[in-house]
Amino acid sequence: MSARKKLLVKIAVLGMSIFGILVFGAYMMRLLAYPYNLVRPLLLDGGGKQCLDSLDKMGVEYKKLGDMRDGSCFIKNGVKIRHFPSTYLSSSITLSCPTAQRLGAFLDEIGAQNVSHLGSYNCRRQRGNSIVSEHGYGLAIDISEIDGASVLDDWTSNDSNGKILKKAHLTACEYFSNVLTPDSNTAHRNHFHFDNGLGFGCLSLKVD
Repeated sequence: MSARKKLLVKIAVLGMSIFGILVFGAYMMRLLAYPYNLVRPLLLDGGGKQCLDSLDKMGVEYKKLGDMRDGSCFIKNGVKIRHFPSTYLSSSITLSCPTAQRLGAFLDEIGAQNVSHLGSYNCRRQRGNSIVSEHGYGLAIDISEIDGASVLDDWTSNDSNGKILKKAHLTACEYFSNVLTPDSNTAHRNHFHFDNGLGFGCLSLKVD
């Protein structure tokens, strides 16, 4: 066999190996997703009445939703918030009470007056696999703009808008277990993703 044919065979074998690994990986993700989706809701903590009392003390006007289930998605002690005391939201959000509490404290610390978001509760899967997103548990919010600073346009800027976003990012690490930015992947080029799922703040894995 000529050297050229040997090279082609090696390339073919390598390609088939990579394809096999990808297919096997996708299969394993689907296989593991089912038990994960069954167990994950059991780990949720809605904070109970104590959490609701904390929202009252913060001056948050909210609608109590209680526990909500939608297929594989589940919110424990859900609340619907139109605005926080010092922060105007582009539209109402639905979150589990502890996440709403942390979000309110976070917005207060960074002094945010106006926040635009792309959504909070959303019963859907993570991109690229069958695991239910933290959005499906009311634990996540996607923020696209803070006080006129656009994540899409100003994330890499060194002006005042860029500083607003950098401050928000660093502060979010203290309040959320997963903090994703445009530096995480292209899917987050236009928003911050904050959630209180399984993770380690700014050192968390790049998941959504």
